[in-house]
Amino acid sequence: MSSGFWSNYILALVVVGLMLVGLWVVVRGIARGRVLLSADRRLVTVLESTMLSQHVSLHVVKVGARYLLVGGGNAQVSTLAELPTDEVEPWLAAQRSVLGMQRSSLMDTFKTFRRKP
Repeated sequence: MSSGFWSNYILALVVVGLMLVGLWVVVRGIARGRVLLSADRRLVTVLESTMLSQHVSLHVVKVGARYLLVGGGNAQVSTLAELPTDEVEPWLAAQRSVLGMQRSSLMDTFKTFRRKP
């Protein structure tokens, strides 16, 4: 086989890999946006999660008007602390602002593709 075949093959794999990563980023962004936008309408919402190890994670949970730091792992969940509203609300507002800018940027990009020459 020629070297041109292998270079085209590798280029195609790179393009497919980049497309998959892009799709993963878009899906994560959509899911995150749904959580942030629905936090005001739902009684219980998990706002943020992070894994500390394979079986241990931390979650910021909104329950009513309260924000709780919850730890979970190995078949148990425990409340670690109640977070002050004045610390969480500005973070939520900043995240919603970033989400709004990302959405408007994405919509502008789609509009440029829809325009006919």
